[in-house]
Amino acid sequence: MFVTCKILVMENNSSKLGLIKKAFYIWAVQYHFVIPKDILKMYVHKFRHESENISKYGQRFFDPSSEKDYKKWLTLQEYKKQDGLYTDITFVGRNVSNLNANGLAAVSMDTMNTSRIHTSYTCLVGEGIHLYEPFFAYLNECDCDAIYFDSDLYVNGERKSPKCKPDFSYHTLRGFNYIGNLVIVKTELLKQFDGKEVDIYRYLLELSDQKIEWKHISKIVYGEAEDTFNVYPLKSYIDEHHIPCKLMMHSDYAYLSYPVKEEPLVSIMIPTKDGVEDLKKCVDSIFDKSTYRNFEIIIIDNNSEKEEIFTYFKELQEKHDNVHVHALAIPFNFSIINNKAVEYSHGEYVVLINNDTEVITKDWLEKMLGYAQQENVGSVGVKLYYGDDSIQHGGIITGKGGGFAHRYYRKPHDEKGYMHTLDIPNDVACCTAACLMVSKKKYLEVGGMNEELTVQFNDVDLGLKLLDHGYFNVFVPDVELYHYESKSRGIDKDPKAVERFMSEVNYVKENYAKWLVHDPFYNDNFDKNYDYMLIVGTGSN
Repeated sequence: MFVTCKILVMENNSSKLGLIKKAFYIWAVQYHFVIPKDILKMYVHKFRHESENISKYGQRFFDPSSEKDYKKWLTLQEYKKQDGLYTDITFVGRNVSNLNANGLAAVSMDTMNTSRIHTSYTCLVGEGIHLYEPFFAYLNECDCDAIYFDSDLYVNGERKSPKCKPDFSYHTLRGFNYIGNLVIVKTELLKQFDGKEVDIYRYLLELSDQKIEWKHISKIVYGEAEDTFNVYPLKSYIDEHHIPCKLMMHSDYAYLSYPVKEEPLVSIMIPTKDGVEDLKKCVDSIFDKSTYRNFEIIIIDNNSEKEEIFTYFKELQEKHDNVHVHALAIPFNFSIINNKAVEYSHGEYVVLINNDTEVITKDWLEKMLGYAQQENVGSVGVKLYYGDDSIQHGGIITGKGGGFAHRYYRKPHDEKGYMHTLDIPNDVACCTAACLMVSKKKYLEVGGMNEELTVQFNDVDLGLKLLDHGYFNVFVPDVELYHYESKSRGIDKDPKAVERFMSEVNYVKENYAKWLVHDPFYNDNFDKNYDYMLIVGTGSN
């Protein structure tokens, strides 16, 4: 949960630090964080480090959509030194004669035949692949089941449009082949495809259903001649496995829309305090827009005082037999409120939703439920807009701003996102609980929301616990809501709120260190503050 808070000022009032404080104040407002002194010091250090980078490289970050920027960024990259050619790999594709001519073990084949491969690993190579010299230095990274790399477009001898990919992302792969047309796989795993056409995307889809270890190396080490989407491997995979879904087509990608199974009861849980107009707008939008009708609304009233809200509660319950109001007279604790709401719920699936939201998409529950019902899905998040139609939430990036923050924050309504991430359902580290669906069973399996986290990071904690239990959190961008952002609760100004925030920060630092360093669904070559902008010296080796 993200809450607008004020920044705390350091005691030192020097002019330089004053300027830095002003800059961080702007940053804090943008990302909705309190910045206590020790955290501010960390950012000052970061500021100094990045200033050194600017003086060294001439610019802080590089736009991947700009060919000029990309070429400059490439000149600043460091790669491993090649320490001998890895010999336990056979290259397989339809046309690999050029590789064979360069002394590599290479076999051309249209149909998979592992009897012709005598190495532990096989590198599947698609048409039009151009290997850059650094590629060969990473061949000794073969220590798992399947390995893939970042890539770019290579057209007429020119390098363009980098593809900086996420780590293994099950549902993203069902939108398009983000992994690309070069992957190294244990030869043993390819035996199941003997006699079948050599089709890398189809193999990847099949392998993704199996319990194998994937490795992603975030270095751009090869180019592809074209950037075209072939839907036929995805369609044949769906047909062969009789997957109940609708294939939504686009020229550059597809995505799967899953039908709802058996119409389970969905419990929509809304915490509130006073703010009758906000709540009414939220509830009215649920009833007006929802085409899925098997739901109940559970309102948790947290210390309302105004008579008008109690009148509204009475009217709601008289009008709708599926609306239930429960009073919870405790100091505000978002985690406890939602955990109590789950206790009161009767649904098989629960929706956590803020009282200051408004549903836009009519079939929002069906689209969320279709994904939430998938065995490997933990939580399902949605796209949120501010009242001015700018994007508030497009998933969460871990480590952004030194903590956790919204992806595509304040981007225009029609933003498409890097590699279709605002067009297709894709895996993310976590999503905001301003609107989130999860099965009650999985919610309870991970212990629900952490009640030590009263305001911040409780939704992050839930998402990361689901990841640790082997589930994917899916962002579904074609479900849209307005989020008018914490109007009823206001801004934290009390010193106790600062103490609370610091305890939550310390909890994050102690428990989520690995996530702050690396978000598996956001490439290490990208800056953690400016979404999807290339930065020097952050990619893995």
